[in-house]
Amino acid sequence: MKKFFLVFIVALLCGASFAGAETLQSLGLPLAFCEMISQKGIYSAILLPITEQQTGLVTAYANKKMIADEVMPIDKLLKPNLGFEWFERTVGDAFLIQETAVGRKSRPNQVYFSGEKKPGLAKAYGLEAPLSNEDLEQLDNDQRTKVLDRTLEGLINRVLLSREVRVANLVANLTNYLSGQSKVVDNVDKLTVANADIFGLVSDMLENALVRPTMLGMNTKVWGKLRTHASIINALFPNGNGSGVASREQIAELFEVDKIVIGQAMVSTNKNPKAPITSQCWGNHLFGLHQEELSTMTEGITWGMTAQVGERIAESNEDKTIGLKGGVIVKSGFYVDEVVVGKGAGFLLKDITT
Repeated sequence: MKKFFLVFIVALLCGASFAGAETLQSLGLPLAFCEMISQKGIYSAILLPITEQQTGLVTAYANKKMIADEVMPIDKLLKPNLGFEWFERTVGDAFLIQETAVGRKSRPNQVYFSGEKKPGLAKAYGLEAPLSNEDLEQLDNDQRTKVLDRTLEGLINRVLLSREVRVANLVANLTNYLSGQSKVVDNVDKLTVANADIFGLVSDMLENALVRPTMLGMNTKVWGKLRTHASIINALFPNGNGSGVASREQIAELFEVDKIVIGQAMVSTNKNPKAPITSQCWGNHLFGLHQEELSTMTEGITWGMTAQVGERIAESNEDKTIGLKGGVIVKSGFYVDEVVVGKGAGFLLKDITT
């Protein structure tokens, strides 16, 4: 009897799945149930579910050609509020000598870090893409999952590219540095001038910064000229003839910084994708930034930080307006705000090459 009942239920569901929602509703069944159990409803319900696999893919995705996360590291805020507070650093606090001796029964001296408290607001950045049921019905479940993964990757990559542009623009802004720590490079000092003292120019900016940078950054064009420039090669190999190619590790050691970061991202300034006008996302500049690994929006000495609220978002939602059979809207993005927190912790050599 039980076996007969199960067979009957399966047969009923199979028959219902081939019937239209209108047919099922005419039999007195609720509309929501009719749409879910009908063929159209089944597609809508199970076509492209977002699982931990897709969420993890979007959360972990990183394009190695992009350096925004290295330039303005992410501080994931503990609260879900989009509004937050951050401190514009008083960089001189890092150099004050404090009395640290503690008596047997006395309390240690208390330290109060100064700075100006400022409001911040994490903004939504995201994109979405439509996928029609007419196309998805031609695929099996594994193929649909691959389409979903590729779509999410493409979306988050473009959202990250827009972040790359925002961070690059912040870095290239002369006003985001203290007076004397940013300048437009004179024509006689550019990397295109064979006898320019590039080694001396960069060394002076490093030593004159209020807080000595721990990293140097640039685009691939600046990097290609810097690593072959005679003044750099001569500084590395005083007994050579001024020609050669320096490695990233050699230049980092030469300038006594922790790392060299090189942005490779390209952007098109033409809205027409069929006629792109591409240029490097990071301008022809050379910059140095101080970073402390444990810095947050309120603590530590660093040039810039990124406040992020929550994790990256991955969603898929039914949209009946797509095509004749409807479809799915796939969406991805995040809530962030990029902030320059310590203008004295960096320098900029703008337009160091042409």
